[in-house]
Amino acid sequence: MSDAPQMSRGQKLALGVAVYMCVKPVFNCLVLGGSLAPLALGFAALICFWFGVKWSNTVIAILLMLVACINLPTNIKGLFTQVSPYLFYTLEGVADMLCACLLAFHPEIRKHCGRP
Repeated sequence: MSDAPQMSRGQKLALGVAVYMCVKPVFNCLVLGGSLAPLALGFAALICFWFGVKWSNTVIAILLMLVACINLPTNIKGLFTQVSPYLFYTLEGVADMLCACLLAFHPEIRKHCGRP
């Protein structure tokens, strides 16, 4: 048997969001020609969530929600002109908002990141 500590459910969920945040910019870059700059935020989230840095879930949730809310109006307007990339970006924005809500409000993630 291994003596390594088991990851909590909150840590697993938070790391899942961080992996999504790392995969998303790579996919955007390869398929839609986006930038890899958001990858830095994904790696930062991955490190913070691995170690359970206090309040990291809230900070990352605010940043995710902020970026999604800033870009959502443009993406929705673009749906009426050039559907294919804007449909993907709109769905990505919705996924970002759902991830932000998960990070901010899930009790086990909050516990893992040092919040009651």
